[in-house]
Amino acid sequence: MMDVLNVAIKILNFVKAGALNSRLFKLLCKDMESEHEALLFHTNVRWLSKGNMLGRLYELREEVEIFLDSQQKVDLYDKFQSEGFHATLAYLVDIFEALNAVNLKLQKKNINILVHHDTIRTFMAKLDLWKCRILQGNVASFRNLDTALADSYLDSELKEQIITHLSDLKSEFVRYFPDIDDKREAWKFIRNPFQCEDFKDMDLETFWVKYLHVYPLTSH
Repeated sequence: MMDVLNVAIKILNFVKAGALNSRLFKLLCKDMESEHEALLFHTNVRWLSKGNMLGRLYELREEVEIFLDSQQKVDLYDKFQSEGFHATLAYLVDIFEALNAVNLKLQKKNINILVHHDTIRTFMAKLDLWKCRILQGNVASFRNLDTALADSYLDSELKEQIITHLSDLKSEFVRYFPDIDDKREAWKFIRNPFQCEDFKDMDLETFWVKYLHVYPLTSH
């Protein structure tokens, strides 16, 4: 997957390398009546740009293929046309799109740590769900990959790569948020203490004894 990402960045750099290439590519897109007429810049400083860049590259994949061929960039053309390249690129577009969506949710205005907590937990749950579906050969959770494989099946090699990638991604989230499950129970009470399941099921004294470690002064 890193190889595919690196090739995508090299292609982008070639197309955007000079004014002439950019103009030629724009003319090609106009002739093909493409929705877009330019690729997006990639920058290592803003990782969100990877998702946007990959998305635009995938949308213009036919135009890029013709452009690389016309400019006789044989090395990039061959890699771009290699078996499984477009399917892997489609998955990368989908997973970066999902990561970008999570990142943007965490940056919204007027939200608190509880909302952040829900967003992260939901995404981690999605990773588990996606992994289970991929194990069954079901790619419906990944829009672009599903379209790319409309007339074929998920290749066993790519299947293993996606499973490994989703597992590693989940491990990274667990490493960054090690107490994500521990806080869930305590914060459930903070959200709405009188909707808490314990409050419904326990008598008043037992309830506050249980939450002594959370709210020692109130419980006392």
